[in-house]
Amino acid sequence: MSPLLQEGLNVTAIGMGVVFVLLALLVGIIRGMSVISQKIEQMMPASPETGGPTTSSLSQQELHGVISAAITAHRERRPFRPPEAQ
Repeated sequence: MSPLLQEGLNVTAIGMGVVFVLLALLVGIIRGMSVISQKIEQMMPASPETGGPTTSSLSQQELHGVISAAITAHRERRPFRPPEAQ
């Protein structure tokens, strides 16, 4: 086997090894964050309507108003442009 081919295989093996280790580390970090978030969610008080954690004290009407205002502000800032006909 030529030295150039051997060096290419070495670089390939090192590169694939580094990528595998980093991806495995990323999977571990994401799983750890999931466990932490589940523990935090269990510690939060339950909401009477949904049984889940309370996230806001807004009523449905207030929430609807806030969302409508945000949509209106966005549309005023960036008007809709229909796609051009082909």
